[in-house]
Amino acid sequence: MTQPGKIKLLIADDYPVARSGIKGLLADTEIKVVADVATGQAAVKYASEHAVDVVLMDVRMPDGDGLTALGRIKVDKPDLPIVMISVFDNPMYVARAIALGASGFLLKGCTRDELVNAITKGSHG
Repeated sequence: MTQPGKIKLLIADDYPVARSGIKGLLADTEIKVVADVATGQAAVKYASEHAVDVVLMDVRMPDGDGLTALGRIKVDKPDLPIVMISVFDNPMYVARAIALGASGFLLKGCTRDELVNAITKGSHG
């Protein structure tokens, strides 16, 4: 059960260390990680079956990459904010993410404040 007022976040990243690290960075913030998954397909399934406020999704994952998952989630939940994250500073990824409806794009080298701000901004439209 999440605490009142907390932003419910779904993390989708194929690396357990990345998911764990993001959870650690978000501890003691207004963001509550309600689930973390390792594939784009799992992100689509979780987002369609559960109430989340924001999705933080890696661009490149096996079994349904993040950009494909972004597009699929937006079909069913067009107002769900999705912040994309990647280790690759690739303008094509950014352009595709924004075209598909992402509310933000972060590099994995971002600061804790940048991460928190992108998720918080996404949750408030």
